[in-house]
Amino acid sequence: MSFPGYNKQKPHFYHNFSLIVSECYGEKSYLCHRIMRHTLLLYTVVLALTVGCTGRNGGETKTVAQPSDTTYTQKAAMAVYDYQPERALQIIDSAVIVGNISEVRADVERARIYSMTQAKSRLDSLLHGPEGTCLDSGRVVGERLLAHDSLKHDLNLRQQLLEILVYTARMQQDTLTWMLRSHELVDVCHEQGLQTEALRTEAELGASLCYSGQMEQGMTQLDSVITALRESPSFKFNELDAFIIASKRKIGVLNSMKRFAETLPLSHRIKELLDDYEQHPDKYHDGSHREPKDSTKRADYIRFYRSQAQNFVTAAYAALGERGSMEETFYEIESTVRDATTREHQARYHALEQQMEAERQRADAQRNALIAWGAVLLALLALCFVVVVYRKNRNMLAQQLTELYDNTRPAAPAVDADLQSTSTEDLYRYIRDEVIRLQLYTDPGFGRQSIIARFHLTKDVASRVFSQGSDHSSISDFINNCRLDHARRLLVSRPDMSIADIATASGFGVRTTFTRSFKVKHGLTPSEFREQQEQS
Repeated sequence: MSFPGYNKQKPHFYHNFSLIVSECYGEKSYLCHRIMRHTLLLYTVVLALTVGCTGRNGGETKTVAQPSDTTYTQKAAMAVYDYQPERALQIIDSAVIVGNISEVRADVERARIYSMTQAKSRLDSLLHGPEGTCLDSGRVVGERLLAHDSLKHDLNLRQQLLEILVYTARMQQDTLTWMLRSHELVDVCHEQGLQTEALRTEAELGASLCYSGQMEQGMTQLDSVITALRESPSFKFNELDAFIIASKRKIGVLNSMKRFAETLPLSHRIKELLDDYEQHPDKYHDGSHREPKDSTKRADYIRFYRSQAQNFVTAAYAALGERGSMEETFYEIESTVRDATTREHQARYHALEQQMEAERQRADAQRNALIAWGAVLLALLALCFVVVVYRKNRNMLAQQLTELYDNTRPAAPAVDADLQSTSTEDLYRYIRDEVIRLQLYTDPGFGRQSIIARFHLTKDVASRVFSQGSDHSSISDFINNCRLDHARRLLVSRPDMSIADIATASGFGVRTTFTRSFKVKHGLTPSEFREQQEQS
């Protein structure tokens, strides 16, 4: 059946949309270009700020410091504590904060800095106390740590702490504490199988016995230690160092007894061993923790103990009245003192360089942090700017697309004279036959607007067709009736299909709607209808 005014070739929305986009791109391409420019600007800003965070100094690129690059370590603190104890304490505090060392290890190093720094007067001033305040502080920290559980199980750490306390007691001339800590240190060394360390500490114990009035017992112990070290089958650096310490303790006791002549052999023996060590360092190498790690530190070690040995010799010759020998030794001491002074100045200059480098690194870190925060802030601002521009342009683009679509969309054909003369009953029958033939109602989205668009009707014509030319009150009633008839046929012809599948196949989106509509029309639910048909 032909129908006047009906065009079987419907307008294709996607085809029209492609035309719209093409036309929009041709006429309004500056919008796309602006969005691309702003996006590229954002990337450029972020890239530039990221590069800026690295900074440049003297042509050398400086990257932002990482946690693993921190200068706050135990090694860094111990490198400066001799002449910069306050700086060493700051490094230890920072090392605890960043997690490089434990609080217990930090307290051990604090006790070492308080007790063994060469700049004790600076620490005394820092602690706002009289002379010797730093030694008191080191002793308090150390004795508090002795009761800590971790030191009861870590013998190596306990040994280090006891060595500090032995040194502190000796510096404070606290003989009883010196003896007590020396006894404890000897026991810890024996527990670890460190025989040479034990002998070194027994020399401390012998000296403390002498100063406490037990002269014979103390001298016997000192002689025993010196003999054991001298006759050691493996006389390496550790034994050399222990021999020098034991000899110094005995020399100190002999000087206190004014037995100067007996100090000369020991002093000369120390100088001979140091000379041999200076000429043949590999002969003494044993890798112990006391051995100097490089030639510079080895030279410092030799100069330090050689100057002490020369002082002992000079004092002995002066006490014995041997002027010639005393002057010769004095000239040797003078040369050693000059070297030591130079070395001390170099050490202080090196420590100052380290402090300045640390301060520069902190300043760089703060600057890089500010730059990084600035970069983040600018990136956020740039992102907000791009979002605002994008949203503004998106609204403009959507509005232009809508206008262009409205202009290019074919207008609904006007109802011509032939259509006006066609009866509503014939028009309804035509629409009904097409909808049923093509089963358009099986699409859940098919509705009133679909019929208007498909058959090129105006709203008034569509309403009149179904209200006057059919038995249906509305288009929706017509479509619903088509779906129910289709579902009824499926219930009879397709017993294998479930009620839900039949509802979907008939164009109902929700099963409850289908069941309710079916019962209204047939007086039975779909399930009851199916059972009735099966029984008949």
